[in-house]
Amino acid sequence: MKTKTLLLTAAAALLVPAAVLAPQATAGPAPAAKAPTYKVNTFERPAAGNGYPLGQWATDGWSAPWQQGMETRARIDNTTPAHSGSKSLRIHYPKGKIGPGDSGAQAPFALTKAREYYLSFWVKFSGDFSWGTTEYAGKVGLGLAGGASCSGGQVCDGTNGFSSRMIWRQNNGQAAVYYYHMGHAGQYGDYAVLKRNGADIHWPKNQWVNVAQRVKVNTVTGGNANPDGEIEVFYNGRSAAKVTGLRFVTNNDQVDRAYFSSFAGGATPSFAPKNDNSFIWYDDLKVSTDRNDICELSSCT
Repeated sequence: MKTKTLLLTAAAALLVPAAVLAPQATAGPAPAAKAPTYKVNTFERPAAGNGYPLGQWATDGWSAPWQQGMETRARIDNTTPAHSGSKSLRIHYPKGKIGPGDSGAQAPFALTKAREYYLSFWVKFSGDFSWGTTEYAGKVGLGLAGGASCSGGQVCDGTNGFSSRMIWRQNNGQAAVYYYHMGHAGQYGDYAVLKRNGADIHWPKNQWVNVAQRVKVNTVTGGNANPDGEIEVFYNGRSAAKVTGLRFVTNNDQVDRAYFSSFAGGATPSFAPKNDNSFIWYDDLKVSTDRNDICELSSCT
């Protein structure tokens, strides 16, 4: 018995150096630190089936002073496949209704003031989505704005802010960026149609797509706006529209809000959906001053 014990002890001793000398697994690179301005919302925390009022947004790190439609026409949804996870934000655009008071949802979420921001969101239109009745236009998802957020047919004079949002146009859902800046051509804002390989992009139905946007505010010299502001929009990771030479401000306003603004219209009922099955789902909202924080535009680690 003693001999057997000695043999087992010796064998165990021989194994110890092998374990000590075995190569250790090397850790991968640490995730890159996010910019202090980074915000994300995956809509995974709230309970499904409920509205998404401002108190719930704030719990998820997004604060706004007011809202329209978030309590009544927005729902956390787990019945339709999300872009990621199991939930997304579903917003309703009722038949015969236009404007943010009766259609879609709207809220200006506060950002740390900066000259340049990036945003990204995933979006999916319902299969029965109606672009309008006899006229066709509406706002889509998350945009960027600053100061007093010039919009709604206002004249942008350099002291009342600016805004840049996504829209649909025409009866085929043409995708465009709609922006208010100093000297916009008509009563309402200007727009640039998104394009890929020279062809117009149209919002698809029943399909998740990604939209990212960059807004850079112009510099100011002696109270005069220099024409060096920019807007760039990316569709599924590729540049689809770029507008340069813009003048947004003559004061110290910069980008200071992520403007969720989505509704049917247009100023008249002719822009209203023809059916009551018009929904848009949103998922994986992100904003940051650092392009590297937007995985859809960079290789996040």
